[in-house]
Amino acid sequence: MSSPAELWQILRSASLVEGEMPQSQEPHWATRFMLGVVGWLAALFLLFFLFLSFGDLARSPDQALAMGTALLAVALVLNRRARRSNLWDQFVLALTLAADAWLIAGLVDRMDLHSFAAWAGLCALAFAIAFLFEHWLIRLFHALAAALLLTLALACLGWQALAVPLVMGLLAGCWLWAEHSPHQYDRYEAMAFGLALSLLLLGHLHQPLLGEASLLEELGQPRLPHWLNPLLCAAVLLALLYHLRLPWRQGILALPLVLLAALIPGMGAGALVLLLGFYGGSLGMMALAALLLLGFGSLYYYDLALPLMTKSWLLLGSGALLLLIRALLLRVRSVS
Repeated sequence: MSSPAELWQILRSASLVEGEMPQSQEPHWATRFMLGVVGWLAALFLLFFLFLSFGDLARSPDQALAMGTALLAVALVLNRRARRSNLWDQFVLALTLAADAWLIAGLVDRMDLHSFAAWAGLCALAFAIAFLFEHWLIRLFHALAAALLLTLALACLGWQALAVPLVMGLLAGCWLWAEHSPHQYDRYEAMAFGLALSLLLLGHLHQPLLGEASLLEELGQPRLPHWLNPLLCAAVLLALLYHLRLPWRQGILALPLVLLAALIPGMGAGALVLLLGFYGGSLGMMALAALLLLGFGSLYYYDLALPLMTKSWLLLGSGALLLLIRALLLRVRSVS
């Protein structure tokens, strides 16, 4: 893929543009990260100020819900009408996070934790906030929250096995829609990253370490077999491969990922994020894919009821298999 400077030179040689390439006005990613941290701190201070000013309202669930709804409405109006700047963006982020906290405070005492409708309604609200707000971090946080709330809603029905495949399907849909809708790319890219981050947390919810009780099983006993989860993940991954219509050589080399997804829970999520990252040329998605593959692989290795010597041989065989796949990839690349 050509760099922006090379593309600009090609356009200049074709007499389509003139002058030097315009410099990007976007701040560096480290600056945006620090601004995000500042937004979190601002939300905490704002929440503390509101609690001191309207502390009595927090004791009533109805009044807390009204305060959260009012803050959310103000944040949405400012986000849509105010002049876009780093200051306004962080203020809107602070208002939105404070509104979330007030809404949670109003719902925690009156909500039935085993109600599918309650969790599903919160999931729809989180998705609506992620879609309506024109703020990258708000979209990311609420897409992540929506995926977790969807998982809790499915757990109330005993359908925990469907959570990861559904989130994978939503992730693939958001990423592919972002590629085909350039004018809405920022919206769907942020939501896709939020859904990808949620997959990291879903692994711990499905496979708690150190003998912990699973939160999903506390909400509802599973009604679907556990082996259905990796099979559905492999089916979603296979559907994505078919949709991308990769060249036959690359498609054949991607089939082992489908087999791995069908055998090891969670590996399909990492493989799907990896494919989307390569398809869109996103280093962030590739980094998340590496964390997913490492995390789910470690959970699977930890849960294997095998002697340490057998696990060592498995690790040795996996390393040899990876080296063989690398050699095949290099050979295919040299031939093509």
